Amino acid sequence: MYENYLNTENAQKIADGIMKIIPCNINITDTAGEILASGDKSTLGTLHKGALTALKRKEAYVIYESTPTEQKGVSLPIIYNNSILGVIAIGGDVEEVMPIGQICLSIAVLTIENRLLSDMSSIKESRLKDFLYEWIGLSKEQYDDAFYDQAAYLGIDMKIPRTAVVITSSRIRYSIIETIKSHLAAGEYIVRQGMEEVLILFRSDKRLESRLEKILDISKDLENCYIGESDVIASRTTNSVMQTFHIARALNIRKRILCYHEVSLECLLNNIEVTRELEEILKLLEERDVDGVLKETIAAYVEDNDNYAQICDKLHIHRNTLNYRLAKIEELLNRNPRRAKDLMMLYIAVIKMGGEK
Repeated sequence: MYENYLNTENAQKIADGIMKIIPCNINITDTAGEILASGDKSTLGTLHKGALTALKRKEAYVIYESTPTEQKGVSLPIIYNNSILGVIAIGGDVEEVMPIGQICLSIAVLTIENRLLSDMSSIKESRLKDFLYEWIGLSKEQYDDAFYDQAAYLGIDMKIPRTAVVITSSRIRYSIIETIKSHLAAGEYIVRQGMEEVLILFRSDKRLESRLEKILDISKDLENCYIGESDVIASRTTNSVMQTFHIARALNIRKRILCYHEVSLECLLNNIEVTRELEEILKLLEERDVDGVLKETIAAYVEDNDNYAQICDKLHIHRNTLNYRLAKIEELLNRNPRRAKDLMMLYIAVIKMGGEK
C-alpha cells in the first residue's frame, strides 16, 4: 500500500539531494528493480541487477569486487512498516558507500513518512469538511451510530453547546480565513465559506461577542457579524443564525453585530405560512417597490413604534415625505400602515421578501 509513496519524483529528489553533498552516483529502483532515479539519466527505466538480487533476498546485497556483469557497491532495500518499497543502489567501495546508503535509506523513509502523514492529514481534513456540511443539516433524530463514530474519529464532541455565527465581508480572502482560524479555540470550526460570508461554529461562550469584535477588527473587509442561538444540535443553531442573517437583509439592519434574540420575533414571523392575502402583498411589493423605498419605510415604521421624529431621522427624510410614503403604501399595496393589522401584514411581507431590492 506504500509503494505509491516512492514515485519517480520523490526518488529523484532524494537522489539529487544526496548527490549535491556526496560525489557519487545513486540509483533508486522500484519493487521490480526498475531504476526510478539516478545521477546517470541514461539508465532510467532499466533494470538494476543488484537491486533485483536485494529484492529477491529481502536484504542488503553487497558486492566487494566488480565482475564483468556487476559493479562493486551496495544495494539496500527501502523498508517501511515491513513493506519493501524499492532499493537504493550505490556503486563504489563498500566501506565508503555503505554509510552513504544508510543515510539515503533514512532520508527515503522520512520522505515517505512525511508524504503519508500529509496525505492522511488531507484525507482527515476532507472528511472533517464533509462531516461539518452534513452535521449542520441533520436533525438529532437523523444521527446514527455511523455518524457518532465519524464524530469520534474526527475528535468532535457533539455534547458541547455551540453557537453558529455568520461573518460577512466585501471579499473573503485566503489570508482572512487563515487569520480567523487562528482566533478559533479547540472544537470550533469554519463550516463553509462563500465569496462574501463565512459560517463558523463556536463553542457557546459569554465572551463570544467580545471575541467577534476582535475578529471583525482583523480586516476592514470584514463587515458584519450575525450570531445564532446556542444549541447542542448544530442544525438548530445554524438555522437560527441563517434566519438572523435573512432578517438583517430584509429589514436593512446595519448593526455591526446582530444576535438572534434581537430579531427572534421577526424570525417567528418569517416562519408564518404564506396565505393568499400575504401572497397578494408580496406580489404587489415585487411589482411596485422596485427601489425598495416602501419596504424600508415599513420596516422603520414598525421598529420605531410610530415615532415620527425617530423614523424621519433614521430614513433621513422630512415629516411630509414620510406622510407621502405612508399614503403611497396604502395606495400601491392596498393596506393602511396606520392600522395595526395591516401594518403587521405589511411587515411580515417585508420580512418574507428577504431583503430583495
